[in-house]
Amino acid sequence: MDILSALLGLYSIGFVAAASLNMDLSQQQLQLVGNGSYSTVDASPNFNVTLNLTDSSCPSLLNADSLSQTELVTRLTSNCRYDRLEPPITVNATGDIVPLSVNARFYIYALKDLDSNDLQFMLQGLLQMRYNDSRLAFANYAPNREQPIVGDGRLRNMLWVPHVFLANEQSSNVLGTNEKDQLTTIYPDGTVLLSTRIQATLYCWMNFQKFPFDDQKCTTTLESWMYNTSMLQLHWEPTNPVSFHSQLQLTEYDLYGWVTNESITISDTYTMSHGALIGNYSALSFSVLLSREVGYYVIDYFVPSMMIVAISWVSFWLQADQTPARSMLGCSTLLSFITLSLSQENSLSKVSYVTMSEVWFLVCTVFIFGSLMEFAFVNTIWRRNNNLELKKRTTKYIVRSTFVPKLKRNPRSFNRSTSTMSSCNKVCGSNPKNTVITIETPIIIGDGLSRENSAISLEETDTSISSGSTATLTETPNEKPAQTFATMTPKEVSLWIDRKMRFVFPLAFLIFNALFWTLVYCL
Repeated sequence: MDILSALLGLYSIGFVAAASLNMDLSQQQLQLVGNGSYSTVDASPNFNVTLNLTDSSCPSLLNADSLSQTELVTRLTSNCRYDRLEPPITVNATGDIVPLSVNARFYIYALKDLDSNDLQFMLQGLLQMRYNDSRLAFANYAPNREQPIVGDGRLRNMLWVPHVFLANEQSSNVLGTNEKDQLTTIYPDGTVLLSTRIQATLYCWMNFQKFPFDDQKCTTTLESWMYNTSMLQLHWEPTNPVSFHSQLQLTEYDLYGWVTNESITISDTYTMSHGALIGNYSALSFSVLLSREVGYYVIDYFVPSMMIVAISWVSFWLQADQTPARSMLGCSTLLSFITLSLSQENSLSKVSYVTMSEVWFLVCTVFIFGSLMEFAFVNTIWRRNNNLELKKRTTKYIVRSTFVPKLKRNPRSFNRSTSTMSSCNKVCGSNPKNTVITIETPIIIGDGLSRENSAISLEETDTSISSGSTATLTETPNEKPAQTFATMTPKEVSLWIDRKMRFVFPLAFLIFNALFWTLVYCL
């Protein structure tokens, strides 16, 4: 009887305890967490207990502190927990998708091969992209593991990574000797840092209107390829988004600055910049500001061209009758300058607008060609046989008389009508069948500065030919000599023009240089 009473007492105590335990569990809620385990949270605000009840289909993360780096990554990226085809999307309280923010940074090792002919340049740099993937956070599973997980391209292939491309690339590749230089880092809070060393040949749309005194802006553009702005947005890092190697050197340009920009690229059925996907895509760009070094062009182009133009002026110190020397000097300087200009223009892309170097070339060519034309003009004047009558020995009257010459005539002249008619009467009167040929020929009198005429009559008959010439010198009382105050010979006029051109050409060239260099550096 005592034994039966004891057993009944023990049973009642166990029943009460079991009922109490069931009542406590009924006040708790079971919640499914993202890693495949369940947690029970007490309804009261001061009690929170998490139970890692691991699903049998997924590798356990209970002992994450004791796992190796490879084992931890393998379990984190298991198919039951991680899908590398889906981006780490976050949904807000209203059920809308929060775009994934990807921050980028660019470190530039080298800029080279800035080709003005092909409008492109080559860039070598380190591209870093940072974003947060909460599915890879392991701080809760391995609180004692403070070091990040670091891997190469094999770790990168296990993860979802944002797909970006260089919008203005001609070609690009990932650098590396034995393996590609790709570094993937996963931090305990789920932050992923992707680092890639790339080399790319990019297009740079240059403007050569002020060549070779031009400034260029070459842009590198990064754009999202697969995901539009509703799912992924690109941003520059808030500090040092673009930096350059301390030993960066450029041969032809001087790097004096850079600018960054964030923009949106619209892809539609007309542009199709992103394949068949239509939408707004996030884009990042940075531009390097380059100024061309003009030392090479000044020494090898501008200074020699100035010397060639100055050499063409040597012909002004040679007399106008020295035709071989002056013509050879003018032609050789013109051909030398054309050769110099062509050697410089071959390195420049063929553009439709006029550049500053072409303006310099055209004006210098005009100066050299002008000196050659000046020689032809003074040589023509030199070979004249008539003096110039001038009211005054000034530039105005000399130029007017040179272009519209008024020949100085001798007050005595031949009476052509009288001499011709007298000859004809003597010869033709006797025989009407005679043929009379009248030839007027110049006769040089004195120093060769005036001309007089004579008439020659030839009589042809059937048996004999008789010839005769008569010259009757008569005074012309009605003709008065022109009133002049000065007279210049053609030689004096030629020498006067050469002396003036010795100052006109250099002065005009100095004025052109003043205008040219003002436009170059002030506009």
